[in-house]
Amino acid sequence: MPANLPRSATASFKKIAEILEAGTWAFPTDGKYNGSGAPGRYLEDLLGIKENNADSPDLNDWEIKFHGGTALLTLFHKDPEPKGIIKEVVNDYGWTDAQGRISFRHTISGQTKRGFCVLNETDRIIIKNTTQSGATPYWLHNTILNALSSKLRRLIVIEGEMHSNPRSVTYKEATAYWEPDITGFIQAILEGVICVDFDARTNEGRGSAIRNHGTKFRIKNDDIAKIYANKHKIIAGIG
Repeated sequence: MPANLPRSATASFKKIAEILEAGTWAFPTDGKYNGSGAPGRYLEDLLGIKENNADSPDLNDWEIKFHGGTALLTLFHKDPEPKGIIKEVVNDYGWTDAQGRISFRHTISGQTKRGFCVLNETDRIIIKNTTQSGATPYWLHNTILNALSSKLRRLIVIEGEMHSNPRSVTYKEATAYWEPDITGFIQAILEGVICVDFDARTNEGRGSAIRNHGTKFRIKNDDIAKIYANKHKIIAGIG
């Protein structure tokens, strides 16, 4: 292992390496591991991680994330300010879905076809629409960087594949990242390397109550190394 690995790496990497070495795991049939999130939930149970929605790491001081397929990887959830702005965003910019609800499910990376872009101001980043006026959600730089440093200072991404018959998952490979680029993280958002993903809608028509699934900061798996100073491939059976 590289000499500059954190002390917690030895024990944490060993657990991951053992799971990779075992290859394919059949899901228990207790009904707990249903849906697309089953591989991640099962991985947490294999590692002895208690369900954790707090802004703190999972395994010792490492955040563990499962990644399968080509979807973007969610780094963290962080709704914008000021309080209640999501309702304004949905009603100002949303569109009618098949059920007659007003939906704003939109991934913003650079300039989008709907006119949205991410801009930088003195102490914050904002979402601006260049074609129409309306709500301007924002995140203070410190809010974003605190989420990064508290939750993602050390990250392990485990890639794998879910199988339907029989229901099982193969954990294929894992990569550890540490020492995030604090100064470059905001720039990565502005450049679209990190996407801002809104997922909210009204319960009925325009002006009704909001159902918000959370605003996510997401990234392509191949781009994760761009925002960290160090990475290490965890080898099955070795660590």
